[in-house]
Amino acid sequence: MYGMIDESLIQEFDGNEFEINKVTKAVDADNSEVISELKYKSDIIHKYYNKEIEAKIKTGSCNTCGHDDLQAAFNGATWGDILVLGLGLGVVPEYIIDNKSPSSVDVVEDNAQIISTVTWLDSDINVINGNEFSYTTDKKYDIIICDIFAEPTDVTEDNKNTLLSNYSSNLKTGGRIIIPVTEEIIS
Repeated sequence: MYGMIDESLIQEFDGNEFEINKVTKAVDADNSEVISELKYKSDIIHKYYNKEIEAKIKTGSCNTCGHDDLQAAFNGATWGDILVLGLGLGVVPEYIIDNKSPSSVDVVEDNAQIISTVTWLDSDINVINGNEFSYTTDKKYDIIICDIFAEPTDVTEDNKNTLLSNYSSNLKTGGRIIIPVTEEIIS
């Protein structure tokens, strides 16, 4: 199966700010498969696909994908309490639950319509409606994965400083804030 999440659970959706469509993607040179994509209507670049490889890359788990700096960012990390900033289709938190044996997975998503639409997640994933840059909690995390940027150029020093200022007190000893799109640790 090409998709991370069972495609029969994901329904097409046309909302005010985003849509979920079924699209055909190449699996290899001879095969293709229909998978879901979530895309924002105001940002044609920022898309989330139901592809396991994307989750593997964003968690530093793909040894053959050419993202050595991202793999290095996760080296030695503890997969205990995890916070993911940005939900998308839920592929990253679902992959973490299925493959990393975490103690907990929390997700902060600011779009309530995405939260109410993405109903196919494992019940152990705690989705919180809040702003990814300003959400506050007393909980401490081993890893905070910031999956809210489409392109490396979207990540500004101001963004990094805001994230670091907001979440540095939520890191356990040895914890880290990782931005997959820039393949860096900011903590």
